[in-house]
Amino acid sequence: MNRTVGATLRLTVGGGAIFAFGFGALASVPQPPFTAAATAAVVPLATPIEHMDEAVPHQARAAVIIYVLATPEPTPTVAPQKPLVARPMARSAPSVPSPAVGPGPGTGNGFSYGYCTWWVAHKRYIPWRGNAAQWWWNARPFGFAEGATPRAGAVMVMGVSGTSPQGHVAYVESVNPNGSFVVSEMNWWGVPGGGWNRVDYRTVTSMRGILGFIY
Repeated sequence: MNRTVGATLRLTVGGGAIFAFGFGALASVPQPPFTAAATAAVVPLATPIEHMDEAVPHQARAAVIIYVLATPEPTPTVAPQKPLVARPMARSAPSVPSPAVGPGPGTGNGFSYGYCTWWVAHKRYIPWRGNAAQWWWNARPFGFAEGATPRAGAVMVMGVSGTSPQGHVAYVESVNPNGSFVVSEMNWWGVPGGGWNRVDYRTVTSMRGILGFIY
């Protein structure tokens, strides 16, 4: 009687192979002998063999690095400034005397405000003092010329009268071709709207009561 031998080939997970041998029952049929040479033809010697109880090798985990690009902060922009342009200064209009003129800063001239002497000293420089009638004599020591002919810018001097116990002075504004002249004055009661602290303009056509003119 012959005993049969069986061989089983199993492939492992890693790609290797193992043999499983088993003995069969006795049989009367003759079996061809099993040799090791047959086994060598089935399994290549170069094939690696792994054991079933060994853990399957895992691949190493790859580390992931995330790079964050820094965004540069925006540079603040400054709007260009417009060049300063100098503006021309407005020229003041020449002052025109009003019917009532009040004293202002720097208008002190040594005479009492509201009277004829104050107004004339307001119009031009008067270095002397005294009442209106005294101007005719007070101007001479200061070197001022005097005469009987009216001129623009001259001072008209009137003597003492019943209506003007202290005399009267006025400023000659202009001279007309016919010989009359225009004066501006204060505290003159001979015209409508005149009086103390009031400025009026009148045309003089007569030399009556006039002592002369200070130039």
